[in-house]
Amino acid sequence: MANGLQLLEAHIEQKNDAVEAFVADAEKIKKAIDKGSVKGRSPVKVENDSFYKFTLLNQPLKVEGKEKALDLVSKLISAAYDEKDTDFRKFIENTYGGASGSEGQQKRRGRKPKDQVQSRKSVDL
Repeated sequence: MANGLQLLEAHIEQKNDAVEAFVADAEKIKKAIDKGSVKGRSPVKVENDSFYKFTLLNQPLKVEGKEKALDLVSKLISAAYDEKDTDFRKFIENTYGGASGSEGQQKRRGRKPKDQVQSRKSVDL
């Protein structure tokens, strides 16, 4: 009989940052196709009213028909979550930078704190 910790460890979900990033991109594409928002800054473009063009895993894809495009993206999402498909997961990790997360600190948007701002007087012209 296994104790509680062994049971818990057997069912802990292992997060993979690269797979999560891929799925987030794929969900954006799927949402854009489903809602029909394919103009402007959308990740999906429509060509000749029937071909959906988008980039996934740094690969330009062109799919004919809305249903086929939605089906393809859904199947790619399920394949990403399949731990047995190691080749596809390795490809995702190579494309999205592995499971290591962000290296260093990300740049923050907005104003810098006053102690980090370089004043004009201190800059040599």
